[in-house]
Amino acid sequence: MPGPDPSHWLRRLTPAEWLAAAGTELELAAQALGRRSVRPGVTHARRAAGMAWNAVLAAAPDAPDEGGLLARFGRSYMEHVAALASATDAPDDVRAAAALLRDTPPAPPTLVTLGKPDLRALAAARTIVAHARAAVSSGQ
Repeated sequence: MPGPDPSHWLRRLTPAEWLAAAGTELELAAQALGRRSVRPGVTHARRAAGMAWNAVLAAAPDAPDEGGLLARFGRSYMEHVAALASATDAPDDVRAAAALLRDTPPAPPTLVTLGKPDLRALAAARTIVAHARAAVSSGQ
């Protein structure tokens, strides 16, 4: 795996740095969703999942090539999430998490129910980040 390349959108960070950035986004998602700020919370959750998937792509042997995994998973965080939702080689929980993130509207619901805030987007992002960490650490 080549080193960082500040001029390349994917190689500007190492896989470990992408995972650290994903962790920061998870924290921001937890804070936002905890105070019922749905739009920023869902956005941070999606960004966390996408940044974690960038780590997987950056660790892949064909990462500098625009073919292969990059063609399959796209460049944007949401392209990563959408592709993961239908990736037949991804575990069921990761596909379900990606589908939830893809399908969750970023706008808050019209009526806010009493009780605990909805943290499903955060849980989904955590599932994808955990899967990405495992994939990077195992060299897949």
